[in-house]
This record gives sequence, structure tokens and C-alpha cells, in this order.
Amino acid sequence: MMAVVLTTCLISCSQKEAQQENVEEGQEQADTTTSATPKANATMSPEDFVAYLESCGKYFLATMDGDQPRVRPFSFCDVINGEVYFMTRKYKDVYKQLVKNPKVQIAAFPNEGRGWMRITCKLVEAENPEVRTHFLDKYPSMKEAHPVDDPDYAFMKLVGITAVVGKNVYSVK
Repeated sequence: MMAVVLTTCLISCSQKEAQQENVEEGQEQADTTTSATPKANATMSPEDFVAYLESCGKYFLATMDGDQPRVRPFSFCDVINGEVYFMTRKYKDVYKQLVKNPKVQIAAFPNEGRGWMRITCKLVEAENPEVRTHFLDKYPSMKEAHPVDDPDYAFMKLVGITAVVGKNVYSVK
């Protein structure tokens, strides 16, 4: 099943990439090797983006703690009303780091297949009852362990997502 989701995602992205290749001859492509956040040359839907992350099982989120990078595995994300959200807990160091500096990078590799995805974006807190209910319904173990109105839950919206897969650079919209 995961292979089907990943294949669908990559086919969709490849079709969009092929459209981008029909650029007038002589027009230069963006150099994706020199910028921390390369310029996107194609788009990826939020649903395809989350399907790719979910095909990885776990992916790794990097934050800054002062001048020290911190990396940890993550696995709670979803699309709600066309936007991508993560969930964490407010008492965790990751939350405290995101409040100080919302810029992150994420590295993901699918369990089946090939194609590292490197993601650059900001995570912005977005407390919303609909988002809270959605996440707790999607992850019943969280709902069983803590009350729905637990103030320690933090829901973070991903903003300005740029995803790099191989030589392809996507803007998630």
C-alpha cells in the first residue's frame, strides 16, 4: 500500500516536473546547489507532501537550540483544509525551540523506494479546535492517553514549504 501511495505521489510530481521542462530554450534553470532554500521549479500538493512523509514512517526534524542544531524523529502530521500541520507537546524542548526560532529543516526517506526529501519551512503555532479534534481522532492513542482539551498539545502549521527530492525542487501549495 505504501508503495502505491509513494508511486502515485512521485508520478504526480514527475508530471508537474515534465510541464516545467517545457521552458523556452535558453532560459536558465534555478541553481539549487548554492542556496539554503532553493527556488522551486514545480509544485506539490499538501496531500502528496504528507503522503510522501507518511511513506517514510518517521522523518527527522532539525531545530536550533541557541547555536546548537537539534534533530529528532517525528511522525505526527496531516493536511487539514489544504494546510500541513504537525503536533507536539508544549513541555518538550522541540516546542520551546520552535517558539524561539520557527525555521526548521526536515529530512525524510521512504521505507520503500528511493528519494530523500529535504524540506525547509517554518512551523507556526496554530491552535484551532478543528485541528485539535482532527489530530486526536487520527491518533487515538494520544486521545486515550490525554484529555482532548489538554493545554499541553501544540499544533504547528508548516508555512513556506520547499521540498527537494533529488535535483527536483517543489513548492508545496
